[in-house]
Amino acid sequence: MVKSKIDRDRLHRPTEAKASPDSQIREVDEVVIQVTQAFCPNGHNLVCNFKLLFDGEPGISLWVSDGEREGEVVLSPFHGDHSRQGLSDFDPGSKLTISCPICRHQLPRLSKCSCERGELFTLYLTPTLDDSHVVALCDIWGCHRSKVFDQAQLLSAYMDQ
Repeated sequence: MVKSKIDRDRLHRPTEAKASPDSQIREVDEVVIQVTQAFCPNGHNLVCNFKLLFDGEPGISLWVSDGEREGEVVLSPFHGDHSRQGLSDFDPGSKLTISCPICRHQLPRLSKCSCERGELFTLYLTPTLDDSHVVALCDIWGCHRSKVFDQAQLLSAYMDQ
C-alpha cells in the first residue's frame, strides 16, 4: 500500500504536537505518522513481519479471532491508511479478540470506542510499556477509529464523521 492511499482529509493532528523520541514515531513528509515499533504487554515488538510490507515498511502484526477463525493480521504502520494483509476477510462489524502474535497475550483494554460497539485496546509505543505512549485500536472489524497518544498528548485521531 502506498502513502497516497491515506485519507488525509480525515486525519487530524495538532500542528504544535511533536513526537517524542522515546516512542520512535516518525513523521513522514511532515504529515504522515508512521508507527515504527509497537509492543504487547509482555514486551514483544509487533512491528516484526518483514515479509508483508506497506510502501516498503513493515506493519503492525496482531493475532485476531472472531471465535471461529483466527490468524495474523498485519496493519499498515501509517496512521490513516486502513490497508491490512494476512487474514483479512472477517465480516464487517465482527467483534474480535486481539492478541500478540508471539505470546498470544490479549491486549489490554483502554476504553469504550466512540463507534459505540467496540472497545479500544492498547499497543505500547515504548519497550518500557509507558501508558503515555500508546496506540489504541478498536476490536470491531472495519471500525477505523484509532488514536495515537504520545507523552499524554493526542498526536492524531482518525474520526469517522
